Amino acid sequence: MLKFEHPELFWIFFIILAIIALYIYRTKSRQRDLKNFADQAIHKKLLINFNSSRRKTKNYLTIFALVFLGIAVIGPKVGKTLKKVERKGVDVVIALDISNSMNAEDLAPSRLERVKYESSKFIDKMKGDRIGLVAFAGVSHLQCPLTLDYSAAKLFLDAISSDIIGVQGTAMADAVQRGIDAFKGDDKKHKVIVVISDGEDHEGKIDEVIAKAKDLGIVIYSIGVGSYTGAPIPVVANDGNISYKKDRSGKVVTTALQENTMKEFASATNGKYFNLNKDNNAFNNMYEKIRGMEQKDFKTHEFSDFENRYQIFLAIGLFLLLLEFFIQDKNKKNEETE
Repeated sequence: MLKFEHPELFWIFFIILAIIALYIYRTKSRQRDLKNFADQAIHKKLLINFNSSRRKTKNYLTIFALVFLGIAVIGPKVGKTLKKVERKGVDVVIALDISNSMNAEDLAPSRLERVKYESSKFIDKMKGDRIGLVAFAGVSHLQCPLTLDYSAAKLFLDAISSDIIGVQGTAMADAVQRGIDAFKGDDKKHKVIVVISDGEDHEGKIDEVIAKAKDLGIVIYSIGVGSYTGAPIPVVANDGNISYKKDRSGKVVTTALQENTMKEFASATNGKYFNLNKDNNAFNNMYEKIRGMEQKDFKTHEFSDFENRYQIFLAIGLFLLLLEFFIQDKNKKNEETE
């Protein structure tokens, strides 16, 4: 099992890619300039001492050295022992509204970004709970199945944006159904769906989904996002300019919080409704409620005894740099002849 001690440093590889792109650009630019400067016969005389294949080899060695050094920096670690682990917790599926209205900015920096930030902190608090993620607009998709790998869940959460689902709307009932489908097992306890949205359900059958959740013992908590007065919906053009959504008459469209459906979900399943605009601690308060529920025993296997392996990549990177240093890109015979 491989993991990294400093995954936040993966941006280093963007620098390496930039260096490779710069090398390709400079190589082609030099070839073009040389071709414009003189004909082929003069080229050979000017470059009689220069070995182009060795120069390429040196450049390749440098690039590969940077790649291995970059891997060493992020700290690869290998888990060598697979052991059985028992945990206590609850299965939680977050159903997150990502319709365009969630880009409104009555919660800074926007409704969606604020919810992603709070959800990430919510995941950080988990101890033994499994977490899943559903994204919905006009339709819903299971973004992340139930897992104890909180880092992976947060990666899926970070990748969510309002443009990953093309069908607009607020299919809240469909999202809850998708969350119900994510649960496995016959027990009628230890299951929670967290619905986060700014609006009413426009697509599904609320009563039918509520009845199914109740029958399966699923508790639904819901969090309303947005102000009652409403806010305009930003629209980003291809050139980066920002305008606001307008109706057919040219009037700016505003989106306000509509919380009736979310309250209905929560009250019917012994959950609770929270308003994020009114309660900055909504996610913390919800987590305390969830932690107070009866816990389920989870049995899983995890790798342990992770050992650092950055030394291998560091040694290879330094060796390649050393090799590059000793390779000469000039032909010694020609130098001696002169």
